[in-house]
Amino acid sequence: MLQDAHTKKTSAAVVAAPGANTDVAANPDAYIYIHELMGDLDVSGTITIKAGSRVLGEFVLDAGQGLTEQDEPGMDGVSRFECRPGEAFILTLSAGSTFRGSIDYSYRY
Repeated sequence: MLQDAHTKKTSAAVVAAPGANTDVAANPDAYIYIHELMGDLDVSGTITIKAGSRVLGEFVLDAGQGLTEQDEPGMDGVSRFECRPGEAFILTLSAGSTFRGSIDYSYRY
């Protein structure tokens, strides 16, 4: 029986400027699993989370308000967001805002 091959989780800093920011580049041969996204905006604004062109979520935050999206409790390894092969993980920010935080992700082949 074949099983999915998963990579170890990778942690990276995220600094996203206004507009579209590719935070994990597309991989044509793998799913991207986003396990955790944490951070905050420096001014009030909107964060739109996308997998390629698909919108996965949208958050309206006040200045300094934190955003924490992570795996479901008790369901370790089940990602919060999933990008299909060929889709990048993208954060799109409203004008004038900057998001600073971190991301944990892995690939499934």
